[in-house]
Parts: sequence; C-alpha cells; structure tokens
Amino acid sequence: MPALASLLPGLGLALYLLTAASWLLGGEARHGLLIAAVVGLIGWRLNYRHYRQVADTPTSRLASAALGQVELCGQARCHPNAPNYSPLSGRRCAWYRCWRIDERGKLDWEDWLTWAMQRSNRLATRANPPEVSSDDSFLLVDGDAEATILPGGAQVVARRRRRWHEDGMLLIEEWIDEGDAIYVRGRLRRLDARANALDLRLDIGAKLAEWKNDRQALLRRFDLDGDGQLSEQEWSLARAAAQREVVALQQELARQPASLLLQGDDQDAPLILTTLSPRQSARLFRRRAWLHAAVALACLLGWLKLARF
Repeated sequence: MPALASLLPGLGLALYLLTAASWLLGGEARHGLLIAAVVGLIGWRLNYRHYRQVADTPTSRLASAALGQVELCGQARCHPNAPNYSPLSGRRCAWYRCWRIDERGKLDWEDWLTWAMQRSNRLATRANPPEVSSDDSFLLVDGDAEATILPGGAQVVARRRRRWHEDGMLLIEEWIDEGDAIYVRGRLRRLDARANALDLRLDIGAKLAEWKNDRQALLRRFDLDGDGQLSEQEWSLARAAAQREVVALQQELARQPASLLLQGDDQDAPLILTTLSPRQSARLFRRRAWLHAAVALACLLGWLKLARF
C-alpha cells in the first residue's frame, strides 16, 4: 500500500491528463474515464486514510514519546558532519526534491503524460533522473531530544519551492531548510547500542582477527617464551585481553543514549513529513481526499453518459 501511495500522484495526474486529452481531441474517452474514476477512488481512500491517521493521532513530545506510531513536531536539522545538498542549486538543506523538465520542444499531451508518470520518484532512473528526491537521513530536534528521520518513500509536503529556467530546461526545486518547523508521523523505534552474548563472541573474534593481521605485534605482546609461536596458554591470554577490550568498549557504548529512528512502516503506512502544522496537514489530506472523490464521481458520470451511446 505505501508503494501505491507514492505512485498515485503521478499515475493519477497522468490518467487525468490522458482522459482530458482524449476528450478534447475527440478520441475514445470511455475507457479512460472509467480507469480515471478507479484511480480517483483509490486516491480518495489513501488520502482519507492519511487524514484520519493525522487527525486521530495525538501529538507527543519526543523525549516522552512511546515507541510505535507517533506524531511529532520539532525542527529539521542536518547531521553535524553530514549535511545534505540539493543537486540543482547546491543549497544546503535537510531534505530536497528536484525536477528537470525539457522545454526545448513543444510540450504535447504525450510529454505531459510522461512528465506526470515521472513525478513518482520510484519510476525515476538513477542515470539521469527527471526527479531526484533525497533519501538521506536528517534530524528531528525537539528541545534536548533528537531522532533520525529516514525519509525514503515518505509523503512529503514542503512549502519552500523555486522554479527557474536554464539551458532550455525548467528546473523545479523543493526543500526543507535547517531550522524549519516540521511535522512527522511515522514509526518511532530505538536503536540500542547494548550488545548480547552473540555480539560479544563476534566482536572478540573480530578483535583477534585484527591482531592476527599484525603478527609481529601479536607475538611481541603475547609470546612470553620468545619461541615465535603462541602456545595454548599464550593464546588464552590473547583471548582474555581481547575480551577485556571488547567488554570495555561495549560498556562505553551502553552508557550512551540509544538512538531514535523515525521511518515509514511498510506494513502499515508511509512516513508523513510536512512543514505544515498537524491541523494544516490534516486539512490538506482531507482536501486531497475529497478532490479525488469529486474527480472520480465526475469521471464515473461521464463514463455512464458515454456508455449509453
């Protein structure tokens, strides 16, 4: 369902444009109207579902939020040592989405259809994508608490938008600035640094393998009789030393606060990320839902009218 939600804006717009083109050009629009009506109903269902999720989920403070589906507000921040940059303008930002639209030729209905389909970032290619949407993580900061947002596949509404022309191309850029107030609805989970017994064994093995790469240093440290070989007793000393180092490191990591991650739930719903308030976000999804419903009803009535003749 999340995949369908991410594809729907481009697919729905493409079908609406295709149906309008067929109608204006006098073509066979009956089947297009029926398909557009179905897509409109799906759009209504998904957007109404988003509306109910946003409207029915209470807003929490990050520091006291329970794990699971949450609704949070805060400020967007880049990672201190890994900021994100828009590929079009080079702008430093927390998140971006860009389009490149070729305007050198006449934009006919087929071009509009292609562009509408390409609005879904899941249909864009990596070689020269018509749309580039950031999947790089950034931070949600709420007071002294912070969580890492994983925006891949998210439904994003960003207020900041810029359009300009360059070399016959229309360039469109949307972004979320550092410090922008954001609203996020998604699944909150904890990434705990505490290790279990299996982690301990694996880490000890990795530490010993690291030491083996420098055999001379290993012998100088644990070859007590100087025969150039490690006896069973000397190897036991090496294992004990490796265990002490690994345990000390894991104890240090355990003292650090666990990281919080915010992402979409593939089993339930995509991440919703907007620069609107919770109330504005709910109204937006409600308007989208009823707009899809109105278009679906109009297309259905048009199909019924054409089916009579």
